[in-house]
Amino acid sequence: MELFFREKGKGEKVIIIVHGLYGASDNWLSVARELENDFRIILVDQRNHGKSPHSKEHNYRAMADDLDQLMVKLKLEKAILIGHSMGGKTVMRFCLEHPKKVEKMIVVDIAPKSYDSFSNYAEVTANHKKIIEALAKVDPSKYNDRQEIDKALSSYFPNKRLRAFLMKNLKREKNGGYHWQLNLEALKNNMTEIMDGFSDLKKEKSGKMPETVFVKGENSPYINEDDTIFINNFFPGSQIVSIPEAGHWIHAEKPELFIKTIKYFLA
Repeated sequence: MELFFREKGKGEKVIIIVHGLYGASDNWLSVARELENDFRIILVDQRNHGKSPHSKEHNYRAMADDLDQLMVKLKLEKAILIGHSMGGKTVMRFCLEHPKKVEKMIVVDIAPKSYDSFSNYAEVTANHKKIIEALAKVDPSKYNDRQEIDKALSSYFPNKRLRAFLMKNLKREKNGGYHWQLNLEALKNNMTEIMDGFSDLKKEKSGKMPETVFVKGENSPYINEDDTIFINNFFPGSQIVSIPEAGHWIHAEKPELFIKTIKYFLA
């Protein structure tokens, strides 16, 4: 699949940034601005998100292939990969399949493991299912402006910050209406795969992995002490860095410390 992407900076080394579930490339523009003086930044929209094409297929093998096709198109032999949440799993799968194409890897608040309802992350999985179902119930084409849509969403999502994040997926029609850019049906049908993606894999067999750091939010439930087993199984010798007082969306909650951590690792 040919992904939509944005490009910033003109450095010799290339960084590809891959967003998470419900996200898009423009969520990472502020991070790109902090790095563009030293790097060439490629920000992608993953399939079924943003301006990229929709597909019934939504799994990490397919998304890793999408990333590979992008690198081939851009004639990139090697790149630094940054992936958040679902995007973190995408870059990890890509790295396992193409380790020589990865110079360094930064995985943001996700581990190479299953987060399905049978694990200790049932609440996380349930929350995502509720979000998809709620977005599907709010048909943006029936509203005249964003304020009305925000009011309709407020009964499902009291948190204004979460609503603002989700509403970035609204696309205005030429006739003045709106629609969701997200392929909600595909995401709902593939939620089990999105929450998993690694339980079917054995220990990596590709030899030495690139230098990798996992950046976790101190207040986020996505990476805990026990997850070092999963991390070292696939990416031996990886560093794990915790950002104080941050939740799952570290880059939005603690941008300065997040950027400082990235720059330190890439130096």
